[in-house]
Amino acid sequence: MNSENREYTITAYTEDYLGLIGRINAIFSRRRISIVNFNAGPSEIENVKKFVIIIREPEESVRKITQQMEKQVDVLEVHYHKNPYLTAIVHAS
Repeated sequence: MNSENREYTITAYTEDYLGLIGRINAIFSRRRISIVNFNAGPSEIENVKKFVIIIREPEESVRKITQQMEKQVDVLEVHYHKNPYLTAIVHAS
């Protein structure tokens, strides 16, 4: 099993519930996982919030986190994907 840390984006769709950010943050804190980036805001669906969380962890850890997030009462759906590493091509003038 590959335990290499990679950058992953976790996207969670939740009901519009006050205090949910704290509960989601607690999941990461308990596992001592540092969040690279965290964005929360409205989604395309009325009364549904969208959380976009970027972390650097092994995939097994990310899978467990998403499963734990899905167990939260107000969480509707959670997905994750590995972030691609983009390389810039520079053309000489």
